[in-house]
Parts: sequence; structure tokens; C-alpha cells
Amino acid sequence: MPSILHNFSNTIHQLSENLLALEGETKQLDLTGLAGREWFEILQRKLIPQLSDNVYLVVGVVGGTNIGKSVIFNHLVNQQTSAISPLASQTKHPVCLVPQNFEQKHDLEKIFQGFKLTPWSAPEDPLIEDEQHLLFWKNSESLAPNLLVLDTPDIDSDAEVNWERAERIRQSADVLVTVLTQQKYNDAAVKKFFREAAREEKVIITIFNQCQLPDDENYWRLWLNTFCQETGVHPELVFIAPNDRQAATSLQLPFYPRTFEPTPSHSIPETDLDTADTDTSANLMNVISQLHFGEIKVQTLKGALKYLVQQNTGVPAYLREIKSRSHEFRSASELLSEQELAEIDNWPLVSNSVIVDAVRNWWQSQREGWSAQIHGFYNTLGRGVLWPVRYIHSLAAEEKRPPMELYREQEWSVVLQTVEGIYDRLTLVSELGNELLTNRLKTLLNGTSREALLKTLHEEHAEIDFTAQLEQLVDSEMTFFRTESPQYYTFMKQLDRIAAVARPALSVGLFFVGFGAVGHAGSQLVTDTMIQSVVNVAGDVAGGAATTTVGETAVSSTTATGVGFLEAKFRRFHAVFAQKRTEWLATAIRKHLLKSLPEELKSAVELPNSQYYQAVQNSVSELEQQLNELHISI
Repeated sequence: MPSILHNFSNTIHQLSENLLALEGETKQLDLTGLAGREWFEILQRKLIPQLSDNVYLVVGVVGGTNIGKSVIFNHLVNQQTSAISPLASQTKHPVCLVPQNFEQKHDLEKIFQGFKLTPWSAPEDPLIEDEQHLLFWKNSESLAPNLLVLDTPDIDSDAEVNWERAERIRQSADVLVTVLTQQKYNDAAVKKFFREAAREEKVIITIFNQCQLPDDENYWRLWLNTFCQETGVHPELVFIAPNDRQAATSLQLPFYPRTFEPTPSHSIPETDLDTADTDTSANLMNVISQLHFGEIKVQTLKGALKYLVQQNTGVPAYLREIKSRSHEFRSASELLSEQELAEIDNWPLVSNSVIVDAVRNWWQSQREGWSAQIHGFYNTLGRGVLWPVRYIHSLAAEEKRPPMELYREQEWSVVLQTVEGIYDRLTLVSELGNELLTNRLKTLLNGTSREALLKTLHEEHAEIDFTAQLEQLVDSEMTFFRTESPQYYTFMKQLDRIAAVARPALSVGLFFVGFGAVGHAGSQLVTDTMIQSVVNVAGDVAGGAATTTVGETAVSSTTATGVGFLEAKFRRFHAVFAQKRTEWLATAIRKHLLKSLPEELKSAVELPNSQYYQAVQNSVSELEQQLNELHISI
């Protein structure tokens, strides 16, 4: 028998560890925790502490209010230990008699998890009022070395805390000495308690107490049969005890064994009424001591294991609950996807002249040797000589704002519109009655949230160096272009060198006839003509370019060479830059508004695929297989 228990021990401990880890992950699902679930309490209070090679029995005296449980307990241990009172609901805390030196070999705190173990010094100790779950205990020389006996609070008292304490004892117990009376065999609370005991396959010894003998001999079977049919309990042993207060208080109460077999209906066969040995009283302690401890222990532990893996009430039901809840989060996650929250179709475009200047600057950085020296000299000369001309022109013309300053204002205007749209959509989602999102979105949409978000976004937006970002983009794209099309790049380099040779004559002539600064004509005429040729078509780039990647084939099927190739590149500058800017906004919205919500929803959706979910599922399968090997019907 010890080897049978040992086979389950490792699996049970692994299951417990993985369940606790899984519970931590499921907090985002808003599920009820593990504590309070019947199967989990059985796991913690029965299976983990009692699946060991050291076999002992936990016997609990249980029943309703004012039916003589403490009397039965005192007779069971053959000593006046528990306080007896004619008043109802006196026992507030369970009491336990423990064999001598038992606590030196076993951890009582683990056996009775959820209780604060307190030494028991007086019969009145369990009657005190205390919000803590106390369990009073003391050693007894009269007990068998592997037997623990408990008196318990009422399972149907007005104080609900008593129910919880009695349930914890039931979960830990192997044998329940069930005390019933004519008044307390069909109460709802009593039946609920024993339905769970039946599911857990506890060994039940029934004592029908306070009987009016011999009159009740014709009725107690009918009452007990009703109790069994309502609860599913099948008593191993049955006793009846007379209503004799003096005998009860003096440890002289007789207990008459009876034969009993539940029947499908309330009618009791006539043969059951003719019971032999009606005047022979049994010693309850001897009866308990003669039980087959090992077989009972295995039976109750197997019953607990079966309860644990039941599809409708055990761990599998918990796993299905997680999966179902995870599916509910999927729809919530889809509602909060970026595509749903923000559709931007009017993102501004950077001025074409800014892109051209950035490309020119990049090209200038690629020049080498004498070509770079000549171009650099004339660029510097042109800027210096023409400074008076540009100054006079600026006085005569209207002052124009820098292109990037204008772009910054345009982009911020779109950011404001986008944020407003996001709040409108989040508000709509919160009003659709999706309870998974409603509470989460309340915090995001409070009165100060929008103001704080816009302030943060504006501060970040003001710090952005658009020119540097565009230069980085141009460098990246042109570097890739140089690698992607080396022959085309070499051709353009050759044209650039030719332009450098012709530059002195062209620049002087153009300067004197008033064509403008040296840096804007002459030597760069060949190179810039190819770039400028696409300026007129650049305005055709869609405002929603941030959501698409414009490649060469988007322009025409003949863009591999010539102006068409550069046209496609120019369009791509617009598209990629807008894409990077919208990525900034999306990142900022997630960080400052949605915060961790998208990640939490995603994690909730993927929870059934997590490590601990799979580990719990595997442990349940392993337990089912072990039970099947023992020919246990699950």
C-alpha cells in the first residue's frame, strides 16, 4: 500500500507547483483564485500532506446544530474532553486528540492547513470567540498510535465561519462519524456538506442520535434512507443511540449497531425492521480501532485523486475555464489593435526641396579626391559671393518659414486629430458592454488622461530633430541603392566627375548672367537635373503612404533605369519617412495611453499555450493514467 501512495506523490507535488505558477499568470483573466475551489482545497489539505508512507487516519465527528456531537466525541475517545452544553452552536473551533509523540513524526500544521494549531488545556477552549481559524489539540494515551480524532463546529449554524472550519476538517479527514437526528437529517446545509463528502469518497460511520426508543425503530431507517438518497452517502457502519441526557453526560450512552442498505425509494423492506441484537451496545473506540486503516487511507486518497481529475469539477474544469476566458480576451484584443484605433489618411509630406537637399548633401559626402575638392571649393565660393544677392532678395520678398518648421506644425495637427479619434474609439469600446475592457478603459479615459497625454506628446514632439531623421533615412536608402545598383551608381559618379570638370566655366558664365548661386547651377546641373525631374510628380504620393511600402514597381514597369528609377526612389523617401513618423506616434500612444494593456491582452490570449498550462495538463493526464492502471473508474 505505501508503494501505491508513493506512485502519486511526485505527480501531485509537481501539479501543485505548476498550478500556483499558473494562477499567477491567470490574474490578468480576472478569474476566481484557486483558494476556495473544492478540488484545490483537497489537493492542499488532503493529498499533499497525506500522500506518504506513514499511514494514519483522521476521524472527524461532524453534524448539525445541537445534536450531541461533543457527546459522541467524548464517548469515542472514552474521556470527558469536549465541553457539553444544551445550548446550540457552542463549539466554535475544532478540537483534536493526537496520539502520544505523533507530532514528533508528523507536521500537524500541514495535516490541518488553514488552521492555527493551539495547545488544548481546558474543555472550554473551543468555545471562545475568535476570528482566526484555531484548532486546539493535545496528546492522548488512549488513542491508537496512528489515529487522530476531532470534534468539529456545526455545519449548519448561523455563523458561516463555522461552516468553513467544518469543511476544512472534512477535506482533511478519512473517516466522518456522521451524527444525525430526526430534526437534522434533511437540512439543506447538512445535505450540501455530505454531498461533497460522498464525491470525495469519505468513509462514513453514521450515528442516529437522540432516538426515542423503541418507537423510533420504525422510522430511523426511513429518515436515514432519505438522507442517503439526497446526498449519495453510503454508510459503512450505522448505530442508533437513545435520547438519554444523564447517560450522555456520564459516558454511559449506549450505541446499538444496525444493518442498513439504502434503497431507491423511501419505502423500507419489512425485513429491515426485524433487526437482531437490539440491546447490544458497541464501544465506538473499539469499532474505530478495528477499522482497516491502510485500506481506508488508500480509499480516501484515491477518492480525493478522482475528485481532482474529474472533468466537470476538478482541474480539467479549471483549465477549460482558462481557455474559455482566453478566447473572450481575443475579441477584446482585436478591438484594441492599432488598425482599429487609428486610421490616418492625411499624414503630411515633407517638402520636396528638403528631400532634394538631403540627397545633394549625401551625394556631396560620397565625392572623393580632386572631384570633392573642386565641388567643395566652388560651393563655398558660391555661398560667399552671392550672400549680398540673397540678402537683398530676402528684403524684397516675403519672409518664408523653414520647411521643417512648417512640417512640424502640420504633423502636430494630425497628431491632435489622431489622438482625438483614438479617445472617441476607446470611449465607444468602453460603452459596448465588454466587461473585460470596461474597467480597464475607465482608468485610461478619465478626465485628466487626455490632457496629460497631449502634454507628454507635445513635449516629445518638440524635441524631435526632423532634419536629422530625414538625413538618416536618405543615408540608409542611398547606401542601399549604391549596393543594390552598383552599375547605375558608377554611371552617376562618372556624370558627377564630368560636371566637376566643366564647373568653372559654367559657374562663372551663369553667375554673371544672373542665373543664381554657383551651388545651384553649373557643376551640379547634370546630377540635379535627374533628381529635379521627379519633383513635379512627387505630389502624387498618397497621404496614407505610412501604411504602405512604395517600391520601384509601384511607379511603372519600366522603372529599372532612367528617370523612372529615381522617381520611384523619390516616392519611397516620402513613404518611408511618413512610416517612421507614424511609428513614433503609435509607440507613444502605446507607452503613454494604452501602457501595458495590449501586452496583457496578448498574454491572456496566448495563456493556454503557456508552459505552466501545458505542465498542469500533463500532470492531470499522468494522474488519470495512474488511476486507470489501478482499475479506478474516472
